[in-house]
Order: sequence, then structure tokens, then C-alpha cells
Amino acid sequence: MLRAADYRERARASLSGNWGMAVLVCFVGALLGGIQSVIPVTANYQYGEGMSVQIFGINMSLNQLPAEMLGILAVMMSILSIYALAQFVIGGVVELGMCAYFSKRALGENADIKDEFAYFQYFGKALGLRIVTSIFIFLWTMLFIIPGFIATYRYAMAPYIMAEHPEMGIMEAIEASKQMMDGNKWSLFCLDFSFIGWMILSACTFGIGDLFLNPYTHMATAHLYLSNPDIQASSQRKG
Repeated sequence: MLRAADYRERARASLSGNWGMAVLVCFVGALLGGIQSVIPVTANYQYGEGMSVQIFGINMSLNQLPAEMLGILAVMMSILSIYALAQFVIGGVVELGMCAYFSKRALGENADIKDEFAYFQYFGKALGLRIVTSIFIFLWTMLFIIPGFIATYRYAMAPYIMAEHPEMGIMEAIEASKQMMDGNKWSLFCLDFSFIGWMILSACTFGIGDLFLNPYTHMATAHLYLSNPDIQASSQRKG
């Protein structure tokens, strides 16, 4: 059984000489929603202080802003909300392309930015996969945080599976991911946790470090998907 350090070592080997393209793939993927994220914009009422809004971690009290600024803020929040929705809708198919790119690189095959946009013929299926998995994770989270956390890992390989087998149905890919991750969720968690130091360093650079961290983590995950004996056995059964 490979350890997190082994996946990271293989990821570095696969990225050697290919960092530039991998960074570009992840940068474009982050812009288009292939890497799921939440626009940090929230609004809430605080007793005695009126309404406040938080944008990119900065709290602002709306009752202290002039009317002109409130108008600009409303427009900006609307744009960010539309952008976040567009990311979610487009991101599903872009995520499949990213999974294909990193899987091909992990196998030592040629891959470039075109692979990131190679699945638009499966747009509806990719969007459906993202919606269904998001609903499942949300429902499990409603029970308690830990079941939702486990569900995230249970369905983590569904995009990789659909990228490898685009003929699969949405529920087929989800079920295959559940089978693959049975007994392997801990391995993926340990791999993710092994990057905690790099995540902290990236946070200190206000996210700039993610330009290099994202390719590293995605390549390591692709190696886990391709190299784990239990996962390979499950993939062969479903494929």
C-alpha cells in the first residue's frame, strides 16, 4: 500500500519539466470553476449595528457607507454571485478535463491545455454529476458535519471515473466512486492532510502559492486514483 509521501514523490516526478502547463491548467480551471471554491461574500445582520457584509474576508458595516457606495457594492455582489453560479455550471465539465489532463500526465502520456476542454460534449452529464454529488454531500452534512466530510471523500473519484469512462451514467460514476473509496477514504484524507504545511504557506502568500500547490495536489490525487491496487481492481470491475 502506497503512502502519502509516495504519491507526492510520484507527483513531483510527473510534474518535472511540466510545471508550466500544469500551473496554466489549474489557473484556468480555478477561473472556470474546475477547482471548486466559494466566493467569500456574505451578508448578515448584527444586533445594534445594522447590516454588514464581508467581501474577501473584510467586514464592512453598510450603515456607515454613503448611498453611492451601497449602489456600487450591490452591483459588485450581484456580479460575484453570477460569476459563482457560472463557475458551478461550467466547472463540472472543466473538472472532467482537469482529471483527464492529470491522469494522462501521471501515466506519462502527452497532455496539454486542450484536454481541459475536451469534454464539452458531455456538458449536461458533467453538470448533473456535480449537482447530484453536491446534493448528496449537503444532505449528509445536514445530518452532521462528519458524515458530510466522509461523503466528500466517498464521491471524490467520481469525476476521475467519468473522465475515464464518459459513457457512464451519473449514478454509475457515483456508485463506482463509492466502491473505489470503500477502505480508501483514509488514504485520500492522509494525502490531503500531508499538504497542510504547504496550504499554510500558501495562505501566507494570500493564495498566490496555490498556483503551484494546486498542480501538486491534483497530480498526487491522480496518482492515487491510478496506482492504488484496490482502486484499480474496482475500476476494472466497473469499466
